[in-house]
Parts: sequence; C-alpha cells; structure tokens
Amino acid sequence: MTVIVYDRKRELMIADSRATSGTSHPIGAKMKIHEITAGKCNGALLGVSTSVPGSGEAFKEWVTEGMSKEAFDPSFSELGALLAKLDNSVYLFSGSHCPSGPLVGDFFAIGSGKEYALGAYKACGDPFRAVEVAIECDPFCGPPIVSKQLRTPDGNQPPMIRRVIRFLRNFGGGTAT
Repeated sequence: MTVIVYDRKRELMIADSRATSGTSHPIGAKMKIHEITAGKCNGALLGVSTSVPGSGEAFKEWVTEGMSKEAFDPSFSELGALLAKLDNSVYLFSGSHCPSGPLVGDFFAIGSGKEYALGAYKACGDPFRAVEVAIECDPFCGPPIVSKQLRTPDGNQPPMIRRVIRFLRNFGGGTAT
C-alpha cells in the first residue's frame, strides 16, 4: 500500500503518496510522513504504511502522546512504521506497540514496495530513485513523491561542517556543537 524509505546518511525520509484503501485502485493522495511535534519524540520523523484509513493519523497521535501500551489501538497491528529520532536512531514498528531498534544500517524501507526500493537503492545508491522504482513496479505505490528532512541540531550548518561534526561524533574526537 506504499513505499517509505529512510536514508540515515542524508537524514531524509521519502515516500510515495498514493492512497488505495487496500486495493490497487487509487482513491487520491495522502501524506505518509509525519513530523512529531510534541512529547518524547518531538522532532522525529514518522513514516506510516497502512491499508486501514485513518489509522496512520491515529498512530501518529499515539506516538506523540508517549506510546503507552494501554493506549495501543488493536487496528495498529495492521500497519508498519519507521520512526527516525533526532539523534538519527531508527525504530521499526510492525504490528506491535514495541518498536524494534535502534536499527543498524544506512537505508530502511517499509510498505508493499519495500523490496523494489531496497533493490534499487543497492543498485544505484539514490533514495529518490529507489522510491521511483518502487512506484514503477508496485501497483499499490504512486506519485507524487514527498520527502522530509530530519531537523537534527546540526542540520542548519553547511554540508561540509555537518560532515566534520558527524566525523567527530562518530570517532570520539571531542564534542562538536
């Protein structure tokens, strides 16, 4: 019912926008990437893949409100989601209130087009092209392609400075702000 990818190196989430309600017949377009604006995941990006209308938005609210086990709606067991937090850690939800992660890797994909996206990414290394290929191959995916950048603390720095900051963080060369 969708394809959503997260490229950790680029801190970028990309998705198709086709809304299908569980069939290959499109019923319009919708945003599948959400920015969490409150709670303990404030600033995170959440990509949600589901065939149940309205459950993506309800899942976003559940994440925003703290992801309590008691508030987990049984309809959420029908969805998959990627959560990219401000520290660039990535978590996968797949039918449970318990996320898997933090995951290790540079590229993650969910939805019915995930295999096509992963193969395309392995072949060309371009996350936008990976989503384009998934759209070409999976009848449940469709344009327009949308993306959101994770707004990490060093996200407003010029690209070269961001690379130096990441290098220092990854290799323990002191603190970089």
